Parts: sequence; C-alpha cells; structure tokens
Amino acid sequence: SRTQNEGHPKWFVLGVGQVIKGLDIAMMNMCPGEKRKVIIPPSLAYGQQGYAQGKIPPNATLIFEIELYAVNKGPRSVEAFNQIDKDNDKKLSELEISQYLKEEFARDGKKRHPSAHDEILADIFKKNDHDGDGFISAKEYNVYQHDEL
Repeated sequence: SRTQNEGHPKWFVLGVGQVIKGLDIAMMNMCPGEKRKVIIPPSLAYGQQGYAQGKIPPNATLIFEIELYAVNKGPRSVEAFNQIDKDNDKKLSELEISQYLKEEFARDGKKRHPSAHDEILADIFKKNDHDGDGFISAKEYNVYQHDEL
C-alpha cells in the first residue's frame, strides 16, 4: 500500500501471514508488472473482529487493486540457507544467523532499537530450533517443505 508506506510499495513475504490470507491467495502466481483487482471476503480478511478499532468494520468485504513490482526469492530458499551457512556444515549457528541479520539490517537502512537484533535472533531460534540443539538444520529451516494452498 503506497498510502501506508510513505508512497513506497510494501514488501512482504508471501504465504507466511504478513498480510491477510486473501492477499496471500490473490497474489499467488502473479508476475512482475501484473495488475489485479481482487475482492476478498471477510473469511479471508479480518472476519467478525474487523481491524484497527473501526478502520475496517466486522464482516467487511475488501477490494484491492494490486500491482506487483518485483519478486525475490524468499528467505526459505535453498540459496538463502546456503548464503547464511558460511561454514557449509548444513546447519545454521547463532553466529551465522546473527551476522546475516546484521547484513540485512544494514541493507534495509531502517532505524531499529538496539535490542531488536537480539529479540529477533532469539525468536528465530525459539520458532525454528525444534530439537533444541542450538542449530537450525535444513529440515528445521524448512528448505524441503512447502505449504501449498
């Protein structure tokens, strides 16, 4: 939404819940430069709760005009895993992910509270280090599994 992002396009990862489910579905298989007008029912938007204290009322059907500017490989690609895995041991250490986060923060240039890095790093391990060994394996990183609609 250019109106919510100081006139700039909104970037997000498709299929991981960063936007409403209806947008995730509507944008599947779009190509850069493609435009779509989509109508999203309440069940795939904000449902009976609505959103933002009345900005979007309960049971609202949403209409979007979408233009896709670019597509980048998502963070769960084999290429991304290999880029983070600096020592090529097929598992991601806290140090490797910490370095990757520092590089990404520097690349996007957004100002963040100094504690954001540590909070995000802890959250990554909490959500992905399923066996608690202090590393995120390719399987835990979900390189080989894909959630299909």
